[in-house]
Amino acid sequence: MTRRQIGTLALTAGAVALLLVACGSSAPTATPTAAALATPTALPTATPTLDPFQAEWDALIAAAQDEGDLTLVFGGSAGRSYRPIAELFGEKFGITVVVSTGSGSAQVNRVLAEREVGRYLVDAIYAGATSTTTRLIPANAVDPMADLFIHPEVTDKSLWYQGKHWYGDPQQRYLFAFSAQAGAFDMSMRYNTDLVTAEDIDGINSVWDYLEPKWKGKIVSMVPIGSGSGGTYYETYVHPDVGKEWIDAFLSPELGVTWSEDVRFITDGVVFGKFHFAINIGGAGSNLEALGQLGAPVGTIDKELKEPGGLSGSGSQYNFVVPTQRPHPNAAKLWVNWWLSKEGQTLMQTISEGDVAQTLRVDVTDIGRVPEATRRVEGRDYPFFSTDPVLLAKKQEAFDYVASVWAKYH
Repeated sequence: MTRRQIGTLALTAGAVALLLVACGSSAPTATPTAAALATPTALPTATPTLDPFQAEWDALIAAAQDEGDLTLVFGGSAGRSYRPIAELFGEKFGITVVVSTGSGSAQVNRVLAEREVGRYLVDAIYAGATSTTTRLIPANAVDPMADLFIHPEVTDKSLWYQGKHWYGDPQQRYLFAFSAQAGAFDMSMRYNTDLVTAEDIDGINSVWDYLEPKWKGKIVSMVPIGSGSGGTYYETYVHPDVGKEWIDAFLSPELGVTWSEDVRFITDGVVFGKFHFAINIGGAGSNLEALGQLGAPVGTIDKELKEPGGLSGSGSQYNFVVPTQRPHPNAAKLWVNWWLSKEGQTLMQTISEGDVAQTLRVDVTDIGRVPEATRRVEGRDYPFFSTDPVLLAKKQEAFDYVASVWAKYH
């Protein structure tokens, strides 16, 4: 082949190549084998996103299950209400829950006596404000509650009444308030419906009407310096429309009030007609309420009295603390966070035995067993007698005053 022919062929091949490129063609490639088609192309593996809280929560559950036990003290009315919730917690998480019940003051006596001899047997205590602030806190027997919080439903304060956590101690750290009653300032008055007529009730429009001479010798009340009714007298003391003058008159022998620290005595006294009515009676109020619902001759004032009401909840049914040196710290932490979660507080309102106070969570919609008269009214602001720091600053002053009047007459 001549050089001219070779050059012509080369130019022809180049032209063809340029034409193929211009037309979007490419050089032919090898046909893939069946084995190559059967092998999928590897894709990058996505790294799973782990919820930090869920990981911590799962680890806490596992640690609590390793401990195996949880010991709860339900003082006073808490012992009559919350046992079903403790049982459900045990079933849900596979933990054995031991519940101790009895009067709040007796329970605190026991716990402090055990601690004095180096026995730390309790993981959480449901106690009244008086026992906690005058005995447990001064004994350095409780830890700050917020140190245990990890659940986002608990730590998010926007989910709580007025966007904050509420505490019943002056330090605002220890006695966590999870529920409260709203309503009239009626001092938990309960009466025997066979002895107190509808006309009598119509005539009671103020707590000052309790002091009328017609009721002399017909009233039973808890001893005012005991732990069971201390909170009520504190509220009476700081209330702008009641105060010292009412306390002086009520504690005076002139009214002839029968005083007792025995809840059973007070309950039976009203049910069986020994007394016309009872006021400032601590946990006996819940007992009488329950008996009235079962048909006993017990009534409750369910109207607004002259004195403005507010939120209150100083007893064991509304507050709890965590002691130091807990025997089952992980189970205690799990209980605290679950109890205060939306699930726990919903169950508190729905499966507790008897009436309960409304949770301070604002996202719980199932009102459950909360009596209508004690529910918060949407949009209404309430003074919070049992947790307001300004009012609580006067608490010891109130206790001292009541004790001085009691000592004067008794």
